[in-house]
Amino acid sequence: MSRKPVALWAVPRSISTAFERVFVERGDFKVFHEPFSASYYYSTERRSDRFADVEPKEEYCFTQVLARLLAPASEPVFFKDMAYHVSGFVTPEFVARFRNTFIIREPRAVLASFSKFWPDFTFEEAGYEELHRLFGYAVELDQEPVVVDAADLSEDPEGIVAAYCERIDVPFVPEALTWEPREVPEWEMWDEWHEDAQKSTGIGKVSRREEIELSDELEELSRRCLPYYEAMYARRIRV
Repeated sequence: MSRKPVALWAVPRSISTAFERVFVERGDFKVFHEPFSASYYYSTERRSDRFADVEPKEEYCFTQVLARLLAPASEPVFFKDMAYHVSGFVTPEFVARFRNTFIIREPRAVLASFSKFWPDFTFEEAGYEELHRLFGYAVELDQEPVVVDAADLSEDPEGIVAAYCERIDVPFVPEALTWEPREVPEWEMWDEWHEDAQKSTGIGKVSRREEIELSDELEELSRRCLPYYEAMYARRIRV
């Protein structure tokens, strides 16, 4: 088994937290939840003023977060994060530190859900451009692409998770696909985003594209995101 931390890079609202929950439930990984979000929003070098009223903290700076992820551990490390949280720090050297994997979702579905939480989200926060950039570096480093599509995961959790585990060379643990509803302490910083995941008992169904209506502004944004999604969708896990 590779000792590199396994990174699951995501776009928002892609059922990535439910996927992360599988690794929480396995019990054989040390799991970090969106560690770089603190750097992006709450550090002294933050790239967003979304939470400008919150006093920034030095301990959340990028290099300190990275050091915590790379610190020697008795068990393998898995973390899930939004790709845009590391925008400004992404280099081939950074990407090479991890076994990089990705979860995507059709943009219209992501934007419809995301806008309910943050109506003023930015194009960077939509996440597709940075996710595709990370993906490109991983491919250039000759890492086999491991891309999960949220709709595929929703339709066949067992098949997709089993295939994912095979690709990152870890045992598949079927029992980890279901769980009891509970609060997950690691999710506290972003608790309001994960109420459904904490109340869930497994990976749920996602909305289909044809059920989604968007404003003209979001439709335009979706068109900007679509090429990045389609490029990665072509390399997704198929079972």
